Amino acid sequence: MTRTLLLLIFMAGALQTQSPESKQAQADRIFGAFNTHTPGCAVGVESNGVVVLKSGYGMADLERNVPITTDTVFESGSVAKQFTAAALLLLAQHGKISLDDPVRKYLPEIPDYGTPLTIRHVMSHLSGLREWRLVAAFSGIDEGSHVLGNQDLLRIAAKQRALNFVPGTAYSYTNTGFNLATILIERALANGKTFQEFTQEAIFEPLKMTHTRWRDNFRVLVANRALAYGPAPSGGWIQQTPIENIIGAGGMLSTVGDWLLWNENFTHAKVGGPDLVKSLETPARLSNGKTITYAAGLVVSTFGELREVSHAGATGGYRTWLGRYPDQEISVAVMCNSADANPTQLGREVARLWTGSVSAPKPEFAADPVKLGELAGMYRKVRDSSAVELRVKDGKLTIDSGMQLVPTGVASFSAGERQFLFASGGFRVVTPDGDAVYERVQTARPSASELASLAGAYTSHETDTTLTVAAKDGELTLAIGSNPPVRLRPTFHDAFMMPAAAIRFVRDSDGEVTGLSAGDDRTWDLPFTRIR
Repeated sequence: MTRTLLLLIFMAGALQTQSPESKQAQADRIFGAFNTHTPGCAVGVESNGVVVLKSGYGMADLERNVPITTDTVFESGSVAKQFTAAALLLLAQHGKISLDDPVRKYLPEIPDYGTPLTIRHVMSHLSGLREWRLVAAFSGIDEGSHVLGNQDLLRIAAKQRALNFVPGTAYSYTNTGFNLATILIERALANGKTFQEFTQEAIFEPLKMTHTRWRDNFRVLVANRALAYGPAPSGGWIQQTPIENIIGAGGMLSTVGDWLLWNENFTHAKVGGPDLVKSLETPARLSNGKTITYAAGLVVSTFGELREVSHAGATGGYRTWLGRYPDQEISVAVMCNSADANPTQLGREVARLWTGSVSAPKPEFAADPVKLGELAGMYRKVRDSSAVELRVKDGKLTIDSGMQLVPTGVASFSAGERQFLFASGGFRVVTPDGDAVYERVQTARPSASELASLAGAYTSHETDTTLTVAAKDGELTLAIGSNPPVRLRPTFHDAFMMPAAAIRFVRDSDGEVTGLSAGDDRTWDLPFTRIR
């Protein structure tokens, strides 16, 4: 017997005798940062219909020393969107709605934007609806200062006179549509049932998801619920458990075990049948024919060489991820109560233990240091006027927060799934769901008199608030209603950044300031008019 054959026999025997405990030990190392002094995570893995791993790490309640277990209940964040999409699809199967119905058929409070905004648009973030959180912030409703529910969001959305874009023409992630979908479902049912009751009867009970419900009243006592935490400025932890009754886009309470039961429905479709599974997993298509990775509350993409169907979530200090590798019949659920956790990374590392996937490192292009220096500077995103600054540090090109852009060519770079393609005067960020254009701008250093020309009061019927812009001691501040003023950091001409948004002042043909626009990645242009 040759030495090579002996080696192959030995390796095969080693693989056959590898115990579940060995994977358990590797999983323990992956979650090794969580302990009795930190919040943490629960993880569950299912392989070919069998749960092969369920573990808890860290603490569910730091004040009362309650550890995280496999039955700890966490809040979902945006992983909930696939369940809301499933509820809409079930209604469509029952003939209660059509996915091509205009949203206004059920929610007439929403303005007529001159072009159909359909339920199908909402399920894949093609609606153009502004993200409600930024609009609420500029309405003087700071997150956590008011207990908001979905009816409050409907009132906010009803005031919006414009969309980010014509529905179907672009992708822009927004929670608003999924939140409003819960009200749409209740109205379409027309039988008095709540969204909570409908999903319990149609989804959770048939799948025996006994630990799952919607957080439609945050005051309700929920057994085994983990509190959420974020890092305190002075060290240690502070509570970041959401105080709101908003559901649909998020707000689901569940466990890793229940989420594995839901993922099993994609293999053996007890709820909704194969048609539901196909609809949830079919990537959306823009009106120009481009297919994106977002489907119906799910992202259909690849991780390494594997097809991956997944979604991540974040609400308050909760961080979650639910992923599935259909070809390998592997599902992974990760739920954390730490704002510092990265459940997507943790979940994919755990998935490798069962899929055996190894991502080959991408070869790094040797960038010319001189060329890197020429790319450094400030750029503005054309659609919302937010500004980013590129710098060269230790021979690497970085963007704003210090994230490194990895060179892939003479004028191309990558950061995760995003590709940065440079051309004369700017660059384009290419993602699987669409592009964003940035143009180079000169960094502004406005004088005291220039700042003074921007001071004044600005109002909007879309927020029912007045903004007060003041110039003092060489700085510009902005106050929303009676809230404390916030410093505006100059970026480029007539543009500033504040923690919540980019601010761009608008001038008429005579150069007079007539208004301002607030914007971010999910609300492109929220206009205010200057009060004379």
